[in-house]
Amino acid sequence: MKNPPAGGRPRAAIAAPTKHRTSMARRFNHCQDLLLIAIIASTVARSPQACAATLEVGPGKAFSQIEKACGQARTGDTILVYPLTGNAAYEQVVVTVRERDLTFRAAPAEKGKHIRLSGLGFNYTGEGNTPRAIFQFSPGADGGLLEGFELTGAHNNSHNGAAVRIHQANHVTIRRCSIHHNDMGIMSNGDGTPATAVDQRIEFCEIHHNGDPAEPGYNHNLYLGGTSATLSYCEIHHSLTGHNIKSRTHHMRVQYCYVHHSANRELDLVDSVDTARPDSHAVLLGNIIVKDPQSKGNRGVVHFGHDGDRQRDGTLFLAFNTILTPFIAPIVDLSSPKTRANLTGNLITDGGVRQNRQVIAAARGGARLGNVIGTHNWFSGNFACDGTGLDDKTNRSNDTMADLFTNPAAHDFRLARSAPPDFASSLSIDQLILPPIPGMPDTDAQPALKWQYRHPADREARPADKRLTYGALAR
Repeated sequence: MKNPPAGGRPRAAIAAPTKHRTSMARRFNHCQDLLLIAIIASTVARSPQACAATLEVGPGKAFSQIEKACGQARTGDTILVYPLTGNAAYEQVVVTVRERDLTFRAAPAEKGKHIRLSGLGFNYTGEGNTPRAIFQFSPGADGGLLEGFELTGAHNNSHNGAAVRIHQANHVTIRRCSIHHNDMGIMSNGDGTPATAVDQRIEFCEIHHNGDPAEPGYNHNLYLGGTSATLSYCEIHHSLTGHNIKSRTHHMRVQYCYVHHSANRELDLVDSVDTARPDSHAVLLGNIIVKDPQSKGNRGVVHFGHDGDRQRDGTLFLAFNTILTPFIAPIVDLSSPKTRANLTGNLITDGGVRQNRQVIAAARGGARLGNVIGTHNWFSGNFACDGTGLDDKTNRSNDTMADLFTNPAAHDFRLARSAPPDFASSLSIDQLILPPIPGMPDTDAQPALKWQYRHPADREARPADKRLTYGALAR
């Protein structure tokens, strides 16, 4: 090596540190870049909606079965299901959902048709890893959505196989589905605490002809449990053996629905560990409820109380419903000591069939008839309210009117022109106070009577009026 210049180090020795510092700086910057990438990746991983995927099922798609797509899906994903050739049914569908915030959506088939899912030939036992339904939202599957399907053929040897089961999951929505000819249409349950089966929503669905004659009376169009459930804009009809709606939920709301022609009661709202808690209310708002005039089963309309060894502690609110029944059997049947009923703005009619003193309410099992109160109702027919707390001043009644509705045979329950011209109560919307739905976010809550039912299984805005028309449909 050459001698260094006087008073200095070798050139190589001088140059080397400068090159080393440049290399270190580059490496430091590179590490910073990697750290930034890692932070971004970590942030994305913690934000499932930012990386949500769509998994496609159907002919020529990545998946041929919904079950396979569900097994690969992660939080926030959408499973989009396309129709089979000729809109044939997907056979023996068995989907257990365990991941949060999954959406199962039917891709558009022919106009007005659903993607068909069949359970025929499968035994939905509910044992081990086998679900009790074609679609089961299991614990942890919070925020699930099922939309646009026809579900039929679910059966098991216990006669309680369901099209859909919400099993302890929260904030699950079933929307725009046709559910028919299963042991049960939709069933749900919690775990006995207020933290499960919260804010179940069933919207824009037609649910009909569910039941099993092998065990009549124990299978229903809907059989719900848990903390809270809301049915909106649905048509629920022709249960084959049991009730149209049976519920053991702590809080049940049925709003702007068309419930009719059940094999037994239209609604059976009874007891469980969840209903023994205070404020175990049920709210029926803006519904059209019609009894089958040929009914051979229980001819009551709504039962609120208990059918087991527990109690119900709450109030049944009936507000602005249209109820048509030709039977003497009670409109409201209370059967638990802590049950109450409050009727407001309802239109109740015998449909033109003269009965001698039809019963508005009955009380048994320790319930008190005096706990049935209400104002601003219209009774069309010979209805008896003896012993109740119904207000004599604001409730109105008249003789039977056979032509009260436009065309009931075509499901048109708008008031006919022959109805009394002054068919509005003196009640204002501000006076209608209903309990909130437990677990439903405030941002999703809507003012009462914002909507009214539109057939089939749809809604329309209820015309605003300072004086509210009696019943489910504004004039």
